[in-house]
Amino acid sequence: MTRLQKILLLVLLAAIMASCDESDHDHQEGEEFGLVPEVEQLEVEEVEIILNERDGEVSLARNFYFVFDGSGSMDEQCAGLRKMDGAVEAVSKFINKIPDDAHIGLAVFDNNMPSHEFREALPLQADSKQAFMDEVVSIIPGGGTPLGECIQFGVDALVEQYKKQLGYGEFRLIVVTDGMSNGTVNIPEAAAYALQYRIPIYAIGLCMEEDHELRAYAMSYRDADNYEDLTKALEETVAETEHFDVENFDID
Repeated sequence: MTRLQKILLLVLLAAIMASCDESDHDHQEGEEFGLVPEVEQLEVEEVEIILNERDGEVSLARNFYFVFDGSGSMDEQCAGLRKMDGAVEAVSKFINKIPDDAHIGLAVFDNNMPSHEFREALPLQADSKQAFMDEVVSIIPGGGTPLGECIQFGVDALVEQYKKQLGYGEFRLIVVTDGMSNGTVNIPEAAAYALQYRIPIYAIGLCMEEDHELRAYAMSYRDADNYEDLTKALEETVAETEHFDVENFDID
């Protein structure tokens, strides 16, 4: 089978799957994904992503890029445990729910970095669950919370992978945080940036205040008031049966 025939076959399969799923997804999004009206109010202009077949290859791989909060507040207690210890326990229970062939990436901010800076702990790659877990275990709480900048970085990483897969596959940005952003990029700006590129933000608030901006501007938001809730929320963000269609958002 030639390369062109493979591409045409994948296009046909994607069209069939989309037509089968469309009616089921439409009524689920608002209820299952914590959809909030503020996202629709973001006035952004969609950015065209240029694809070049010479620089990529058709792939239906799933891509999950995690932004993990390791700021100083993760050293505090919640639900009877230090937040960081509970988060590591939750992630260790969740990690095997991710398919081996899915691409996983990770960006963190913690005491290993100067205050208000972040690092990419793991670039997007397949067969990386153990590497992901090793990086999570190594997080030392401390420093500020440059959440907005980290979200934008995660969006960029997913967009680059989108180009490599020639626009095929699935792309999700998953944010785990317990505090307010105090970097130079605020949450509405970061959410607008993600929306420009049609990258959905799945946010999980760990023992977090009710007024966090991610409640208003993430496309999907879940509360985790304990570590069992955190494990469940993480599992739900990567579940095969779940779907978030950003095409429903109007971009002016």
